[in-house]
Amino acid sequence: MEPGRRYQTGKHLEAFILLFIYQQPSHGGAILKRLQDELPPVWVIDSGGVYRLLRELESQGAVTSSWVTEGQGAPKRFYQITPEGRERLNQWSQELRVRRSSMDLFLRWWDEARPDDGAS
Repeated sequence: MEPGRRYQTGKHLEAFILLFIYQQPSHGGAILKRLQDELPPVWVIDSGGVYRLLRELESQGAVTSSWVTEGQGAPKRFYQITPEGRERLNQWSQELRVRRSSMDLFLRWWDEARPDDGAS
C-alpha cells in the first residue's frame, strides 16, 4: 500500500451495512461509528453516503426502520433487515467469495512472477 493513500469503500459499503444490521438492528449513528471503528483506517467513510444508502436500502425493501426514543434523548431511526435484505446479504457473500478467490489467484501469480526486489 502506498503511504498515505486512502481508499473508497465503494459498492462494498452496502454489504457491510447489511451485515451490521443483520448482526444487530442499529441506528444510523451507531452503524456509521462501527464502520469508522472496524473497517481498515485507509478506507474513507462518507457519513452522508451512509445515510443515503440506508434510505435507499429502505426504499428497496432491504431494511425497515422505526423511530425509537432512548431515555431522554432525541428519537433515533433504528434499522432492521428484511427477508429481501437477508437475500441481498447472501448474494454479497457469494460475490465476495468469488472476488476473494480471484484476488488470491492474482496475488499468488504476482508473487510467483515478480523478481525478489524486496518491495511489497
